[in-house]
Amino acid sequence: MTSAQQKLFGTQSFVEFTLDQKPMVVQSHVVLGNNVRVELWDNGVLYFHPQGDSLQNSLLLTAGVHGNETAPIEIIDQLVTDIFAGEIVVKHNLLIVIANPEAINAGSREVDENMNRLFSSNFTHQTDQSNERHRSQRLMELSQDFFNREAVKKIHYDLHTAIRGSVYTQFAISPNATGMSEADYQYGLLGHWGIQAILSTQQKSPTYSSFTANTCGATSFTLELGQVKPFGENDLGEFSAVIKGLARSIVGDEDLSMIKNPVKRFSVAVEVIKHTEHFRLCFPGDTVNFTEFDIGDVLATDKGYEYIVANGGERILFPNENVAIGQRALVIIRPEDNLTESIL
Repeated sequence: MTSAQQKLFGTQSFVEFTLDQKPMVVQSHVVLGNNVRVELWDNGVLYFHPQGDSLQNSLLLTAGVHGNETAPIEIIDQLVTDIFAGEIVVKHNLLIVIANPEAINAGSREVDENMNRLFSSNFTHQTDQSNERHRSQRLMELSQDFFNREAVKKIHYDLHTAIRGSVYTQFAISPNATGMSEADYQYGLLGHWGIQAILSTQQKSPTYSSFTANTCGATSFTLELGQVKPFGENDLGEFSAVIKGLARSIVGDEDLSMIKNPVKRFSVAVEVIKHTEHFRLCFPGDTVNFTEFDIGDVLATDKGYEYIVANGGERILFPNENVAIGQRALVIIRPEDNLTESIL
């Protein structure tokens, strides 16, 4: 435990301090030995700013949007600890966010609402709104403040784990506009980190990464790293390439020369919405993400509706019939060498 870390968090780690939800110290900050200013902007929101005149990248790393997705939270805690220990030297502006401390403490995906459906400036303020809605609004404000600062590149990685297993255990979702050179560069970089597949979607949605891409002008990705497990059951060795890649992004030492397995590319074909309490998925509950189905297979039914596979190569992603009415219950995807339909 370094003296700088103790000044901010006492004898606790960054995540431990965040989950204690202690009262904030106004403008709490320290300066690390390598002349990096560290500021605690809010509970679970930590800003690193290298002092100097050169223009830098702005990198946002977020985790804990869903409270039971513990591996990303442990990864963030390790990175912060390594920064304070001097093992990672911050060369770019860096904002680290533990998004939903209350859900993490509860050991649940959410407390009142799915936070990753709340990152939208269209939501109006209500006095009776949930804590998750209050928190997402605060995080949007801080993220905009961070990305409004001049930067060479603006990058956001939102770290998650999936509810169920997957053909590709580590994959990414990209809400970035098509044809972006930085996005193409990032696809190669993520492949170097062990990301096996990337799903592109052009639909604006109320996810954290979509918000930073479409409102803040960042090149943003949701990274799905394995499957949900409780604290203490994660093997961070499974994510060593991702952790190393994130550390290299912080120090500005990215390297694409060792890419061996090009990332597989998919696009969203259809988003299936749950409209009534009659909604049902028509495949076993243990069916994994990226499972491919045959033409004619019925994948979902609702009152007066059914989704039938009409094109070869269609696969499923994020099936969940327990979502709230009006929310997405299933994503249909296809390899990018197949033609895609408009998103429903």
